Amino acid sequence: MPSRRQNRAGARKGIVSAELEAALLKESRALGGLVEAVDRIKAVNDFFAQLDLELEQFADVRLEAVRELRAQGWSYDRIAAATSLSKARVAQLVKETGRGA
Repeated sequence: MPSRRQNRAGARKGIVSAELEAALLKESRALGGLVEAVDRIKAVNDFFAQLDLELEQFADVRLEAVRELRAQGWSYDRIAAATSLSKARVAQLVKETGRGA
């Protein structure tokens, strides 16, 4: 099995719980164990699609936090500096919160 990519932007060791990491590794091994290459590709595509849906929960947590900071008067620059997001990404998130002011 290929080695894990460690250089993903923003990735920090220990952020994902040990339980989630173990579950993801188990799922990866199960998908990797499929005999036919086409079946592996289709299964991983399906997994990614489902994972995208599940990740929306986390995006909502971040959007709410951005909404809170803006309500407290934080500027885009201050949010960007404090969170390591780019100012453009902060602006995009603020727009998503529906409170672009």
